[in-house]
Parts: sequence; structure tokens; C-alpha cells
Amino acid sequence: MQTQRYLYALVEGLPSRWRPSATGVGGAAVEAHAIHDLVLISGPLNLPPARSPRAEAAHHDVLTGLLDSQAVLPFRFGTVVPEADLPRWLEARWSQMRVAMSELRGHIEMSVRLLRLDQKEPSGTLLRGVAERLVERANLPIWRYYPTGHGVNVAASVAFLVPSDDVAAFLARIAPVAARARDVAVVPTGPWAACSFAPPLEDPSQIVAVSA
Repeated sequence: MQTQRYLYALVEGLPSRWRPSATGVGGAAVEAHAIHDLVLISGPLNLPPARSPRAEAAHHDVLTGLLDSQAVLPFRFGTVVPEADLPRWLEARWSQMRVAMSELRGHIEMSVRLLRLDQKEPSGTLLRGVAERLVERANLPIWRYYPTGHGVNVAASVAFLVPSDDVAAFLARIAPVAARARDVAVVPTGPWAACSFAPPLEDPSQIVAVSA
């Protein structure tokens, strides 16, 4: 059976103190390999991983361990390439990945979950209004809004691309929105690797630069 390579991230400026996780997705080792002037974080697998909370947690644990790098371009969970095809796969996407790396350099992702406290009536409009106030207070140009659920179980989250040295100030700026929100819990989480702002890499023709 052909060996597969599970991809976590392409990294610039990996700190010398970084050490790989003991085990990654599927229990496989996590490895770092120099690719030109960058570092590919990956691991060997015999079979593509099944999506599960445990596997997704392992993927994100590896990404979180990379946040002290200068730039991290995370790959989506389940990105697997045959070992023999990897050089060609990377080369086909290299210029697009470099554009994305330049956009993400010096940034991390912060996510703010919005949860309805009163579940009696559906109200996506209420959550959207809170999200708009968060965006206004955050004063950041790049963000994504993600509605989830339906009916009375509606929820949402807002992902922000935040300069790594601006996290404390970002939390202070959005704190008044959380304090004044009625019937909505405002829950910041992070920092995370900027998964919400990474380009799709499944097909080079679909890759787009990160934008607001």
C-alpha cells in the first residue's frame, strides 16, 4: 500500500525550541521537513484518517504548537497526499501558498462564539447584530461570520485575523459588546492557527489569496 503524507501546515520561522507532538492524527509521528526556505509539518499515514473529535483535536493540537512561528499556513483537516506525489503537489501550489503566507505572517485567529441564551424563538438577526457590533469594535479588516444551527438552536461565530501582538488589545476592544449583549453569550476563544483564512488547496485553480 502506498504511503500517504498527512499535511498539517507550511511554516516560516519555526522556532528552534519547537518540538513535534508525540503523536499526531492517526497516532502517526509528526515530522518537520525543509521545503525551500519554509518547513512542512506532516506525518506518514497508510490510510486517510476518519473524521472524529479525537482526530480533529490531534490536528489542532499540532497547529497550536506552531503559533510561535513567524507565519503558519494551516492545511485543512484530512489533507492527505501520496508520498510519491508530494513534490509535484507542492510545486503546483507553491506561488499561491507564498501569497497566503505573506497575508498570514505575524497573525493568528481569534474566534468569538455567539450563543442564544433564550431558546424560545429563533433569531439569526439578533446574532448578526451582535456580530456587527463585534466587527465594529474589533477594528480589524479581515474577518469571517459563520452562522450555525437552525430554528431555536441557531448560533454563530465570528473569526478575526488578529496581529499576534494585539490579542490583549483585541479582547479589551470587544469586551463592551460582551458586557452589553442581551440574551446572547459572547465567548472569545483562541489564539488559533488561522484556519478560517487559509486558501483551499485541493485544486490549484481554486486557490485565492486571503482577503477581507
